Amino acid sequence: MNFLLINPDELRAESVRCYGHPLVETPNIDALAAQGTRFEQCHVQHPVCTPSRASFMTGWYPHVRGHRTLWHCLRPDEPNLLRYLKQSGYQVRWYGKNDLLSPESFPLSVTSAETKRRGGMHGANPYSLEDPEYYSFLYEPYKGPLEDHGDYANVSSTIDFLRSKPREPFAVYLPLTFPHCPYSAPVHWHDRFDPADVPELRPADLPGKPDFHSLIRQTRRLTEVSEELLRKIQAVYLGMTGFIDELVGRLLETLEETGHAEDTTVVLFSDHGDWAGDYGLVEKWPSALDDCMTRVPFVVRTPGGVSGHVVEEPVE
Repeated sequence: MNFLLINPDELRAESVRCYGHPLVETPNIDALAAQGTRFEQCHVQHPVCTPSRASFMTGWYPHVRGHRTLWHCLRPDEPNLLRYLKQSGYQVRWYGKNDLLSPESFPLSVTSAETKRRGGMHGANPYSLEDPEYYSFLYEPYKGPLEDHGDYANVSSTIDFLRSKPREPFAVYLPLTFPHCPYSAPVHWHDRFDPADVPELRPADLPGKPDFHSLIRQTRRLTEVSEELLRKIQAVYLGMTGFIDELVGRLLETLEETGHAEDTTVVLFSDHGDWAGDYGLVEKWPSALDDCMTRVPFVVRTPGGVSGHVVEEPVE
């Protein structure tokens, strides 16, 4: 059995169609779920990349070995899923960014790792530093060739590997960047959704919310931006999610084309979510425990496995 682990960054479950979003278009993730198992209530252990990834690669809570920040990656003495696979004879290929392993851990866990960012991933920040919208993370569209977009390039490298007829059992880890902010997608996806059609955002200043909600809004001057801008942020976030879905479709087509759909388990999951305009906030925060921050998509399709199954019970 081979493994393809697709790990978008900052993807909320609720912003995927098969999890109930009424506007976004994610036909490929939806198809993957229809062919496998979708976990309805999967919640991560931390709303920041590295602690969450350390948790899902080890089975530990982040505090067990002090993986509390972006700078506390897995060390050589700490076991992880990729290391177990490599020790079991798998060719472990990594295409994408690293928010998981310390440099010393790569030789123990990964056969080959590469990250391609030839043309970047985002457009420019169109606002001046004095503009309150500067810290909204809403950028211009990415206007470069798709082939030079970092996520597209890393998926293309994965496709090249799948077409190379690997002889050893393989595990491909694909840590993509989208839909991580800044909120900016290739042109076709950036303006794909009308902000007026976006479902009602969660309002700011709800009772019982932690003080850091209002403090972040004040510090980043988000109290000065319009509701229309926040809705545009969420619309672009949904466009970025649609772009990820397009890449998932390319991967699934390649698995069929190469015959590896019959011998490869596909797992799609994220490390945490994103406010994306909800609560008048953007990005994430280390202490944030809102549902849009902790609840992520988790879909598994394995050859011979059940199709269309939904696990309603909470999983971590």
